[in-house]
Amino acid sequence: MRGCSPISHRFLKHTCLTGIFPFLTLLAGCEQDSDLPVQEELIREIVIVSPAPNDTTGSLNTSITASLFLPDQHLQGVAYPLIVHSHSWGGSRISGPELLNSTPASAASKLDYFSQVDSQLGAFREGGYAVISFDQRGFGRGGDDGDEGSEGGSHGMSPDFEIEDAKAVVSWAVNNLNILKDSAGDPRIGLMGNSYGGAFQPMLAAEDPRIDAIAPSVTWFNLRDSFAPNGVLKKTWLIAICNKVVDEDGAQLSTEMELACTQVRLTNTRELADAPITENLFFDNGLASYASDPRFVMPPVDALILQGTRDTLFPLSEGMALYNFLNNAGGDVRLITHESGHGGVRNGAGSQGEIGRGFCGNIDTIQLIKQWFDEKLYDRPPPVLPRICLSLDDNRAVHIDSILPPSGAHRVTIPPLTTVLGSSENNTDSAAEAALFFPLPQITEPNLAVIGTPVARLFVQAAPANSDPTPLSGPNSAAIFVGVGIRRNNEMFLVDDQVQPILSTDGRTGQPPEPVALMAVAEKLEVGDRVGILIYAKHDLYENHPIDSDGAGTNWQGNIATVLGEVDLPIVTVDTIDRRPATGN
Repeated sequence: MRGCSPISHRFLKHTCLTGIFPFLTLLAGCEQDSDLPVQEELIREIVIVSPAPNDTTGSLNTSITASLFLPDQHLQGVAYPLIVHSHSWGGSRISGPELLNSTPASAASKLDYFSQVDSQLGAFREGGYAVISFDQRGFGRGGDDGDEGSEGGSHGMSPDFEIEDAKAVVSWAVNNLNILKDSAGDPRIGLMGNSYGGAFQPMLAAEDPRIDAIAPSVTWFNLRDSFAPNGVLKKTWLIAICNKVVDEDGAQLSTEMELACTQVRLTNTRELADAPITENLFFDNGLASYASDPRFVMPPVDALILQGTRDTLFPLSEGMALYNFLNNAGGDVRLITHESGHGGVRNGAGSQGEIGRGFCGNIDTIQLIKQWFDEKLYDRPPPVLPRICLSLDDNRAVHIDSILPPSGAHRVTIPPLTTVLGSSENNTDSAAEAALFFPLPQITEPNLAVIGTPVARLFVQAAPANSDPTPLSGPNSAAIFVGVGIRRNNEMFLVDDQVQPILSTDGRTGQPPEPVALMAVAEKLEVGDRVGILIYAKHDLYENHPIDSDGAGTNWQGNIATVLGEVDLPIVTVDTIDRRPATGN
């Protein structure tokens, strides 16, 4: 790791240079010397050969397309750190023309969160970094960058394919660029990107010791927990994900991905057992697969984990799992949350409204990305950061050192003979009002918040009249969908849009029931609130229509379950609130 100071980086601007992000051209008559920028293309498109096979053609290797951006003020003989970036699912790399025409980082606050993260690439160039943005295999196929993107079919972030591709990108850079090094074989390299472009980062760091620092945004630790928590398919997202790449973007999928998409898009599939091809695919493609191997030792890596508390695809629980695993490996690891991410549940009555912004109190998570890499790769002054910052809303956050499990001091009881029906206890017309609500006594203290992971011990059974559309794939099963609710000023809302499914066939729901973790949340409580547990028998996230559809869905319409037991809520005292002044940005 780093043990020396970087070479001094000079920032000279010569009057013979034109443009801010040009293909660098020295005007005729300009005198050149060693202190002037090198005469070479600072922005160029490249093709990198990955040793992982192209399983769509049978070739033993795969061509990966990428865009290279050398520092804006590139001086001969002066080394620089490298940032490797990749795109979200269904997207493509940032190409030269896109960077030249993109919104400046300083004016990007009105963009969506994902675009704001990508907008930082220009700031990295200006700050003395080289940047490589690459197409994941199977993507960039629409020709929007003037080429056919990367070869092969997507495996959804496989260690044997996508991670081998990413290692090839790093190797090309090390062999062809003047990357700043601490010692021979130890280049200074950071990784960044959102969602799908966030997932490759910890997996690559697990395999490649050349990676110093990462900044994964709104991504996953365990893809199975994200796509099929407790064995229930998050179909609205799965259908949208498959529709996007197959029907809209022209991306190329591997055979196993095509089969998985076929299964999850069937009208009647609703449990992971109904789509068996997907199970290994989901589990293998994430850092959790490395963690499950007792022989694996995660190398330390400095990680800035940026997660959305209201992200319904990769929720706060995934960021917490990623934080815990990487933190235990010994790197400098921070978890900073915000109110943005993958949104898309109903925004009507009982919801918390549209997805929020990328702030954790006063911390601007977008600007923080470059500050993080400036510290880790350039030894510049570090940003002032807590170990964990949890956003409570767009303007308020708490800084803590750890997230504790619930103590049992705030226990919600679900009485016997409680029955929920998909036809009535659902979120079709309201995000919360139709669910059954089991509250604690009214909040009387002003400094409480519900922060962390509720723990349930629930006995769940399928009622005799329960209807399972796929009984041949397993036993007749029912489910409940459990979230944290707050009644405030006579209105009910589902906290952070999060629900956790629990199947009647889950071995932990027998007698006596075993602990089951619910989805993590972070919400400030107000005096007069009634906080408790919401139980649904049908919820949009798990229905057979895309996430952006207004359809009601039919997967869980005939679901009837009985439930009893208890849920412990992680309600804690917060002494200090970090507040960001409301600015409208």
